[in-house]
Amino acid sequence: MTPVVCVVFGGKSSEHEVSCISAYNIIRHLDQEKYKLLLVGITKEGESYLYSGDLSHIKDGSWVQSPGKSCVISPNPKHGGLLVMNKNGDFFTEHVDVYFPVLHGKNGEDGTIQGVFALSQIPYVGNGVLSSALCMDKILTKKVLSREGIPVTEGFDLIHHAEQDVDTVDQTIQATIGYPVVVKPANAGSSVGISSAANKEELAAALKTAEKEDRRVLIEKMLDVREVECAVLGTYGDAKASCLGEIVKTTAMYDYDTKYIDDTSELVIPANLDRQQADAIRDLAVRAIYALDCNGLARVDFFVEKCTGKVYLNEVNTLPGFTDISMYPMLWKNSGLSYAALLDKLIALAQSSIGGR
Repeated sequence: MTPVVCVVFGGKSSEHEVSCISAYNIIRHLDQEKYKLLLVGITKEGESYLYSGDLSHIKDGSWVQSPGKSCVISPNPKHGGLLVMNKNGDFFTEHVDVYFPVLHGKNGEDGTIQGVFALSQIPYVGNGVLSSALCMDKILTKKVLSREGIPVTEGFDLIHHAEQDVDTVDQTIQATIGYPVVVKPANAGSSVGISSAANKEELAAALKTAEKEDRRVLIEKMLDVREVECAVLGTYGDAKASCLGEIVKTTAMYDYDTKYIDDTSELVIPANLDRQQADAIRDLAVRAIYALDCNGLARVDFFVEKCTGKVYLNEVNTLPGFTDISMYPMLWKNSGLSYAALLDKLIALAQSSIGGR
């Protein structure tokens, strides 16, 4: 019997638009002779719909103008999938064999929807509740990685409540890591809410930007680095690391606009690193996803300091982008795994790990 794969896209998140672009690409590459597809779109307000319209409207976000029938991803295992609402108030069920969440950022990558999938007892692509929540939190991720002996950039975290606290934070920076610094919200993806600061005045603005996303803030020493990424695929004890890719920036920071709007950065695959250093980074990537209990897929991002060659793990992304310019599928393509074959592998991993998260 043809397995029913339900692709979930959009989401109540600052990364809603990127999710729609990723989902469009995934849907186009899923072999519809192998799978029956259901498409569930979640609006920015958090409303879910069973969408059956033009796929191009997913990519440009206009699907919300005619979203289809309202639906619920049921956490009740007896329902076996979706509850779809008719206009008269009745509902019917749509069976799902595997959920494929394509939801970046909050409410989709942070363990929230993974909890619903887990309650439904239906397999789903990607990481479980614990690893999703943990990797979404930059502060807790750093604490776990540091405990495991994996190098991370120097910094500190804080709960910032009012503008007058800027004086205290400024004093702490000057007494410890020094300027310039990078200011990040603890929970946000795709570099949303991240900015740099070279002095107290810029720090005040950076804190305000970060606090729009989260009350908890991470402050790190800003280094002169190369940015290198590794894609990891597999389950605990059997994860494989791809070749490495490097992001050559044309701006001071690889922020949201640079990633998805300006398209000004160059992606170099494979990264120009000697074999020994590349293998060491790949080993660190696998060690990190084991330490964080990741399952299925992750993109692990590193800094390589230009003046020393020292390697630091920056962050782990448990649901990386699948856009045309996203590093995760490009790294696997360069490592010999096509886009379609990568999706097949992810679905197979989900089907085999229902009880293992």
